[in-house]
Amino acid sequence: MFGYVIPDKPNMFVKDFTLYRAFYCGLCKCIGKRCGQLMRLTTNYDMTFFSVFLHALTGEKTEIKNEGCILNPVRKKSVIKPTPLMLGIADVNTILAHYKAADDVNDDKSAGKKAADALVIKRHFKKARKRNPEIAEIVRTGYEELGRLESERCENEDLIAHQFATILKELTRILAKEDYSEAAGNMMYNLGRWVYFADAYDDADEDAKKKEFNVFLTGYEYKDRASFVRDKGEDAAFILNCCLKEINNSFDNVKLKAYEGVVTNVVWYGLKEQTDRILRRTDKCKQKIRI
Repeated sequence: MFGYVIPDKPNMFVKDFTLYRAFYCGLCKCIGKRCGQLMRLTTNYDMTFFSVFLHALTGEKTEIKNEGCILNPVRKKSVIKPTPLMLGIADVNTILAHYKAADDVNDDKSAGKKAADALVIKRHFKKARKRNPEIAEIVRTGYEELGRLESERCENEDLIAHQFATILKELTRILAKEDYSEAAGNMMYNLGRWVYFADAYDDADEDAKKKEFNVFLTGYEYKDRASFVRDKGEDAAFILNCCLKEINNSFDNVKLKAYEGVVTNVVWYGLKEQTDRILRRTDKCKQKIRI
């Protein structure tokens, strides 16, 4: 996905950060076993939160072990062992990675991204699609409709964000099964909206240079970042904070069975801190570094 949904480490208990990191490393290793070592590069913070949230929502039991890492084989880390739910999330990550790469290629004609999808991601995508046809169809439909609206330069930002938001809501419904609730679905739906708008505002500079579609650039003549922030900052702040309010309102009605501290930190503090960073940023806010 994008890499915006991260915890607020300064306001996180050590035990909760250790658990969060164990989920991150566990998902990374799970992806490696499921899809090959190169696919571990697609591990991201958004999918880590998705994994924590779904395990917290369903209460699926986890086991933590100390294991070495391919990046640091000497120093052992706490790692969540793969669960059936995590294997499903690894497949979701692969499916999303394929469509995200295809979308990026369509936008900027990147030969590197096209090669990465063709040589690495696509063959694992086909296996993940075969194991999860319903999930693959939801993601395909959502991205195709999103691409259509963007190509038509749709001016209805809510309609555009709705496509990605619906993907997250439906993925939650399928993976959570009987533990799915309307509150959980609404929370993930609004998180999807927040991610879409956050990414659009953060990427405005690049999109303007490449003349790519961006909901914040429709009918707007981009000059520089300072002018853009002055002209569009209030609109972006209103949209992102409205999304945050809806996320928090829904989260208040979500019943978690475990890991409440980790989820609460991300929802209450991490998203707010990221929103503030995006609105005042001088550099890219999406997170790609490993914890």
